[in-house]
Amino acid sequence: MYTIKDAKIRRFTEIDGVRCAEIEVNSASKEDTGLLVYLAPSDGGDGYNMLRMIRNDADLELDWYDNNLHSAFEEVTNVVFRDADGNDLPEKRGRFTRELLSHGKMDTELAEEFGK
Repeated sequence: MYTIKDAKIRRFTEIDGVRCAEIEVNSASKEDTGLLVYLAPSDGGDGYNMLRMIRNDADLELDWYDNNLHSAFEEVTNVVFRDADGNDLPEKRGRFTRELLSHGKMDTELAEEFGK
């Protein structure tokens, strides 16, 4: 399981017309790469949906510009939360989202921005 060392909101953006927060997540493990996680308020208003997760394997010395048009950024949303047979694991996705929201003041910051 991915252990969160640090997480911070980078910006607020839109994905497919849905307003969301882009959150930079760094792992406590040196083997795991950084992530960009995109969260949006759920339709019921009682939580957040993960829209996208991108593995951020950029090397700041080589990839000094911050864009997602090169191979240092890879979408892993549909890979990370699946078992070996390719079945979706919503409990694993939910656990990661809860851990992310409980990191620092993340839940409070998102609630302020989204008016929750």
